[in-house]
Amino acid sequence: MTHPARDEVVAEIIGEFSHLFASARTRWTRYAEEIHPDLRGPGMMLLQTILRQGPITATALGGILDMDKAMVSRQVTKLRALGLVDAREAETDRRVILLTASQEAQTALDSMHARTSNDYRLRFHEWSDEELGQLHTLLHRFNVSSNELSEHSPARRCAREEARNDRNDRASNAHSGSESSDRDTGESA
Repeated sequence: MTHPARDEVVAEIIGEFSHLFASARTRWTRYAEEIHPDLRGPGMMLLQTILRQGPITATALGGILDMDKAMVSRQVTKLRALGLVDAREAETDRRVILLTASQEAQTALDSMHARTSNDYRLRFHEWSDEELGQLHTLLHRFNVSSNELSEHSPARRCAREEARNDRNDRASNAHSGSESSDRDTGESA
C-alpha cells in the first residue's frame, strides 16, 4: 500500500539531498585542489574518510563509501604517491594494511575543516539550538540506518585495535613526556 502524501515528501527530500550533494561535489572539488592540485573528488572522499575513521583498511573504505576494490586501490595508490596517506601493517595481523592520513594531509584538512565550520556557522546563524539538535539527530538516524559495514569483520576489528593502541601510545607518551620534564626540572608529580 502506498501513501501518496508520504511519497511526495520522500521525493522532496530526495530533491533536497540532490541539491545538497551537487553543492557538496562542487565544494569538495575546490577543497581537493587546495589540498593538492592533483587531488580530485573521489580521492578527497577517501582522504576525509581515512582521517575520520583511520586507521582503516582499503576494504573497510570500500564498504563505507560503496566503492569497488579497483577504485579504492587506484585512489589509495594516488593518495600515497601524493604523500597524503600512510600505510602500515597491523601489529595484530601482518596481512592487514592500515591506512592513516599523513601529517601533511591532517594539517591541510584541519585548515579546510576550520573554514568549512565557519561557513556552516554562518549558514546556521539564525537556527535555534533545538533546530540544530533536531537536524543532527535526524541526519545521524538516517546515516546509521544505511551503515552496512560489519563491525565484526576481521579487518575492522584490527583497525579498531590499532586505533585503541595508537590512543594508548599517545597517552603513554604524553604521560612519559610530563614525567621526563618533571625529572628535567627536578620537580615531582
